[in-house]
Amino acid sequence: MLSVTRIFRLAIRFATWVTPHVQEWHRQRHFNRVEGQRHLQSRNWPEAEKHLVLALAERRHSAKRRLELLLDLEKAQVPQHKLAEAEQTVRTAIGLAAQTKVHSMQSRALDALVDVQLEQGKYADAEKTTGEIARLESAQPKPDSARLAKCSHKLGTALLKSERRAEAMEAFQRAAQLSEQAFGAEHVETAKSFSELGMLCRQKGDHAEAQRCLRRALQAHRAASGHDSHEATQALFHLASSLEESGNLEGAVEEYERVLALKERQVGGNREETAEAQVHLAALYLHAGRSSAARELLTSAIAVLERKGGQPAALALETLACVEEQVGRSADAKRWREKAVTMAANHSS
Repeated sequence: MLSVTRIFRLAIRFATWVTPHVQEWHRQRHFNRVEGQRHLQSRNWPEAEKHLVLALAERRHSAKRRLELLLDLEKAQVPQHKLAEAEQTVRTAIGLAAQTKVHSMQSRALDALVDVQLEQGKYADAEKTTGEIARLESAQPKPDSARLAKCSHKLGTALLKSERRAEAMEAFQRAAQLSEQAFGAEHVETAKSFSELGMLCRQKGDHAEAQRCLRRALQAHRAASGHDSHEATQALFHLASSLEESGNLEGAVEEYERVLALKERQVGGNREETAEAQVHLAALYLHAGRSSAARELLTSAIAVLERKGGQPAALALETLACVEEQVGRSADAKRWREKAVTMAANHSS
């Protein structure tokens, strides 16, 4: 008769032997799903799509697992501009979710459809789909504020793309309010809504409200993405532009200088955006009589903007002409102005 100690030792030996075999069986059984998700996180879209398609074809999945695979597949297809395939994938997910009658699955699938419709430029369809999500959530005892916040933001985007700015502003205001409730004041979703609101208010000429929203967005972006993040820099640039347009030139100079300081620390930043900020700041330096500082900024900006040409380059050249006029170099001013006119004419033709 085996002793308890002997049985215990045998059990340990069996467990030691069987564990790697079970792990290998589990790895092979879930290989394509795991690889699809890994490539998705690495933004390797073609490989993610390949493995997710194989995973969907392998065997029977639970409705929840199959829905997850379909929504992951859509995320891999959209960045490859396979929008027709992505729409079909999402509609399959919507049909599956409708069969389960689980509202959270239905909302997620519809939310993915909105993303595809926005990418396709089907803004009226996107508006209709966001309405379906809102109705689905409002029918629940405890509506999902996070999903409603994202839904309102996407609705605002669709309305803005359709040139319905007043309605878009209402949607972004609701998105900002819901985002604060669901995520908090210093979350990226809250920041995105306040950024959109700030830019819309700036376009409308309501600079007091624009600056309030952009400062809220700036604070949230810094908390969520970092002080030197691209999102924070964009909010700071729009804040500086609003200050400039509202006549607060001193405040605008201060913020543009902060923008350029941030741009210098960023790796792989957009050089054209940096050049645009340099031109704005140079114009303010010109207004303050700081011609040398303005010329230095413009020389750097023109070197970038001339490659693409168009109105931004023409504006930089015209500003440099004004700098030369200010210091009495009329011949140089004439030369730069003629170049600006040629640049603008070539762009318009």
